[in-house]
Amino acid sequence: WNEKFSSLQKTPIWKGKNAGATVEMPFRNSKRTRSFCEEDERQMNTRSPKRNQRVGMVPQKFTVTIPTPDKKASQKIGLRLRNLLKLPKAHKWCIYEWFYSNIDKPLFEGDNDFCVCLKESFPNLKTRKLTRVEWGKIRRLMGKPRRCSSAFFEEERSALKQKRQKIRLLQQRKVADISQFKDLPEEIPLPLVIGTKVTARLRGSHDGLFTGQIDAVDTLNATYRVTFERTGLGTHTIPDYEVLSNEPHDTMPIAAFGQKQRPSRYIMTPPQLHYTPSLQSPITDSDPLLGSSWKNKISGSDSETLGGFPVEFLIQVTRLSKILMIKKEHIKQLREMNTEAEKLKSYSMPIGIEFQRRYATIVLDLEQLNKDLNKVLHKVQQYCYELAPEQGLQPSDHPTDLRRRCEEEAQEIVRQSNTSTSGQPCVQNENLTELIARLTTILLQIKCLAEGGDLNSFEFKSLTDSLNDIKNSIDSTNISCFQNNVEIHVAHIQSGLSQMGNLHAFAANNTNRD
Repeated sequence: WNEKFSSLQKTPIWKGKNAGATVEMPFRNSKRTRSFCEEDERQMNTRSPKRNQRVGMVPQKFTVTIPTPDKKASQKIGLRLRNLLKLPKAHKWCIYEWFYSNIDKPLFEGDNDFCVCLKESFPNLKTRKLTRVEWGKIRRLMGKPRRCSSAFFEEERSALKQKRQKIRLLQQRKVADISQFKDLPEEIPLPLVIGTKVTARLRGSHDGLFTGQIDAVDTLNATYRVTFERTGLGTHTIPDYEVLSNEPHDTMPIAAFGQKQRPSRYIMTPPQLHYTPSLQSPITDSDPLLGSSWKNKISGSDSETLGGFPVEFLIQVTRLSKILMIKKEHIKQLREMNTEAEKLKSYSMPIGIEFQRRYATIVLDLEQLNKDLNKVLHKVQQYCYELAPEQGLQPSDHPTDLRRRCEEEAQEIVRQSNTSTSGQPCVQNENLTELIARLTTILLQIKCLAEGGDLNSFEFKSLTDSLNDIKNSIDSTNISCFQNNVEIHVAHIQSGLSQMGNLHAFAANNTNRD
């Protein structure tokens, strides 16, 4: 029986619920079966171990595979996010968390109160890698901060209003001593100008953030007049702390605002230019106010006043306002037609003759309006000089003494720089030296105007006239280069130096003359 049956063989131990129990079962092993098993064992023992081949390490370029987002999952997340933002509280939270106006961005994105206290209390502390014990020591020396109390919030709001007002004063260049502005950041944002694309917060029934364009600037009340792009919103007056520029905005170091005030200079008597009301344009003939003669409606002589102002001056201001209103309507129609033309072009559809005729009519009307606007605006400027001669305004037809002095100084600088050691000029071309001298004149004008303080429209015009003279003197192939590299930068500087608000569009004097 022992030859027929081998000893009891243990079954393998399985891991699982019955891992602790071992089952022993008898296994019948015959001679034939035993011979097969021995043969298998001999074959397994005679096999040599497989040698692992040494594989050379070939450096391979590691490519990062970005997993493609699941479209359904993305749509689901986007739908949930949209539903979240529909909630009024969630929408306001997003505004408070991420929307910072141009005037508030340097205040909130700078150093926090703890960093400011560290700089003031420990000026010699250069490192920020301290141990827990050292940080605790510093906090005990600084005292326990007061948070989330009504007095704390009131104090923070008051401090924020004061800083905003200081930034506005610096933007308007009404401060000569900057010693009281040490609590402001080092970079001060420049004020926004007309035509800037912005995102503004609109309150009321349409509470939220909307995109638009600045149409007017009110420095007295620190507001912007914004025309929104969405249909039905219209135009609203928005505070400057709720308006954010869509493009990166320029800043200026706070040290650059500490300039000396400019005294009034060169008071001159302007020439009396008479505007003939008989020269009426076909656009204003049909208007009941612009087409009729004002002398038939207002009694009294030209020397009489109304409300402390000359009657003729009030008439010119009224005409100016009316022309601007008509011009604004024409520009609006032109913008709509441009949009329609772009749509037709994208659909590869032809532009009809009637559309071209209406477009050309609006362009010609705008040209005539610019001529009328230039005449009336010139008359208003002359009256402004007569009403306030102490401001030192100069006649717009006379070249300013500032420009003349800058031209003389620029000529001298170019002459000295262009002379070599041998006495021969480095640049032989007279046209190039003249262009360099004119560009140097612009730099000197900007320097003098910045040091002088507030700008008026006549000084603004002198700077613009210098640009126009250079543009007219250069070759037509270089005009695009001049506009991209010189004119656009001077326009940014003008917007930063000017305090005139809406008048800077007229001070540029881009209207056509007769």
